[in-house]
Amino acid sequence: MTKRSFISGTIILMLAGFVVRIFGFIYRIYLSNLIGAEGMGLFQLIAPIYSLVILTLTSGISIAVSKMVAEEMARNHIVNLRRITSCALAMVVAAGMVVSVFIFLYLDFIVNNILKDSRTYYSMLLLIPCIPVIAAASAIKGYFYGIQEVTPTAVSQIVEQVVRIGLVMLMAGYFLNIGLEYACALAVVGMALGEISNLLVLFFVYKFKKRNSRNSKTKTGIMRKRVIAKELVKVSIPVSFNRFVTSIMAAVELILIPRRLLAGGLNYQQSIEEYGRLTGMAMPLMLFPSLVTASLATTLVPAISEAISLKNFKTVNYRISKSIQLTFIIGFIFTAIFLSYPDEIGNIIYSRENIGYMLYILAFTCIFTYLQQTLLGILNGLGKQGKSLRNSMTGYIVRIGFVYFCIPIYGIQGYVIGIIVSSALVCILNIHTVVKTTGMAVDVGNWVLKPGIVGTVMFFSGKYIYSFCTLLNAGQKWTIVFAIVCNVTIALALMVVSGALKKEELIKIIGLRK
Repeated sequence: MTKRSFISGTIILMLAGFVVRIFGFIYRIYLSNLIGAEGMGLFQLIAPIYSLVILTLTSGISIAVSKMVAEEMARNHIVNLRRITSCALAMVVAAGMVVSVFIFLYLDFIVNNILKDSRTYYSMLLLIPCIPVIAAASAIKGYFYGIQEVTPTAVSQIVEQVVRIGLVMLMAGYFLNIGLEYACALAVVGMALGEISNLLVLFFVYKFKKRNSRNSKTKTGIMRKRVIAKELVKVSIPVSFNRFVTSIMAAVELILIPRRLLAGGLNYQQSIEEYGRLTGMAMPLMLFPSLVTASLATTLVPAISEAISLKNFKTVNYRISKSIQLTFIIGFIFTAIFLSYPDEIGNIIYSRENIGYMLYILAFTCIFTYLQQTLLGILNGLGKQGKSLRNSMTGYIVRIGFVYFCIPIYGIQGYVIGIIVSSALVCILNIHTVVKTTGMAVDVGNWVLKPGIVGTVMFFSGKYIYSFCTLLNAGQKWTIVFAIVCNVTIALALMVVSGALKKEELIKIIGLRK
């Protein structure tokens, strides 16, 4: 059985994430033009419930499978890889069915008392069949992450987006004519069929690899299924509980936002529209570069688990340090880009919604938001889910406080300040946990100072780069695209010159050398 390196896996997931997010933006642009800010706000009301259920069910089992598979593979106990995956599949699908029945029984209460908008009824109803499907896919993804073969998951994500977008574009006109709530329900149908196609791709590849595997005949180190189930529960429960608590707090936060905007003087429609612009338009743009850190977080768990299993602690610390350094580099580069071109970026994607000012203030959250993702992957790889939960809860308590007290006075700006303060606090707590666990030294110079200087230079030169790109006479949309590409290219070159990134590392990251 072959596997890819940690960096190779990250690059493949990053490229797939790029394609998926490009499709996602095409989809969001189409959807926002179709249903407007109010429709996007309505659709985003469902997101906290979706995240609460799906992340709680899937994150724990996916990380548990990838961690256990990586450890067993490092020990060359190949026979256990499929046994771990089969046990996880049975457990998570059963749990998904139980949760689906529970939501169906209490659907009216959720719609009327939690979401407080009856127009979300059909969307929530159509979400129910997705749950066991997404749960099953998470177990198989964990297997592929564990063997560090990420191509099947990358392909399945792209197929999912193609199916989702294609269906919605084909049927949007009809559903919009019969009401906004039905148009939002269509978006959920697209999501459901996309998830089904995702699972089918993963299941097909999994079965194909099983049929062609020769190594699984050996019984060396075989684990009993009850031992596997016990270990899966031991690893997944803390992660799932972590996700459950943080998702509950995120749901409270996101449901509170439109209500506190209402308390600040906006009417209901205006508050939903403002909420839709923030969470459905501006935040996905700000989070777009996080495809790098999301890929890092995913591949770090099996990579760190494998190194720990082999007691190769030098490799553990190297991978952690480089991941944190790369995250700071990405964070500073895109903070400078979003600060330099907020209106230009907002207008080429959502020309009618004027989200530039939101994008500008969200730019200050980039570094901490991206770093949180990477550190979460590191802590999961180190088995520090309890500390991660404590740190995340601290951050959410601070953030909800800002939502409740500051939004009525300062509007959306109050919420963004809360994101900055809480994310910075969580990052400091998480880095302290990592350093305390591994004994790794904090490399302030390479992590923060050098990337920070380059980011500052890029911010002050951003307008000049844009002016230079206008000489191409390529139109506004292509001019800003060229300007962003130039910014990233120059920034990476400056990172190499400043010593924040070695030339060899940059070549590996780009994928020109293994």
